Amino acid sequence: MKILIVCGLVVTGIAFFTVRAFGGAVAEPRLDHSTAAAVAVGPGPLSRDSFWNIIDHSAAFEADPDAQLVDLRATLSRLSPSQVADFERMFDETLRQSYSWDLWGAAYVANGGASDDGFEYFRCWLISKGRKVFDKVSANPDSLADLLAAGEGAGDLEFEDFAYVAREVWATKTKRDWSDLPVVANMAHDDKPSGVPFSEDAAELARRYPKLWKRFGQP
Repeated sequence: MKILIVCGLVVTGIAFFTVRAFGGAVAEPRLDHSTAAAVAVGPGPLSRDSFWNIIDHSAAFEADPDAQLVDLRATLSRLSPSQVADFERMFDETLRQSYSWDLWGAAYVANGGASDDGFEYFRCWLISKGRKVFDKVSANPDSLADLLAAGEGAGDLEFEDFAYVAREVWATKTKRDWSDLPVVANMAHDDKPSGVPFSEDAAELARRYPKLWKRFGQP
């Protein structure tokens, strides 16, 4: 038997309201629940498919990062604490899976540089795009050039806040500090990236990432 988790998620369901005071305005994302979609999550431990279904569902709002975070939080809030912990564990595992020199070099070219933290936030961004995009770019990092809309890149490909949602939800549910989660000790990456390190030499980057270099590389 599956539990239907209603999250109010359709791209056309995003609305905004404006609060005006003394000539100012504040706009906040609001999800329209009148056309709610549903994510089906079975009881018991969260499966890998359910992990990705939840992320894919939130990715419908990728054009508005705040709305995507609202959507992810709404879905996770309807899970049990142990299922939220499962989600966090799989997120950490996926971060480690994507800790490769090939992908780091792609982030370096597309973002105009990538520090340790910057590469971690890039991988959060990549995960937030959903399973198909993650699998495609992980297998062929240069294919990132085919997926980016005009104007994307040059520092835009980071989503640090996406990594914090499950921890915040778990802490709220359990009334414990998120650092008590049993999975956070080994988060983010292994000791060294997998694969062959990339060189910052322009000719080498152009050879290794021809599509990305053509779009983002310096002449």
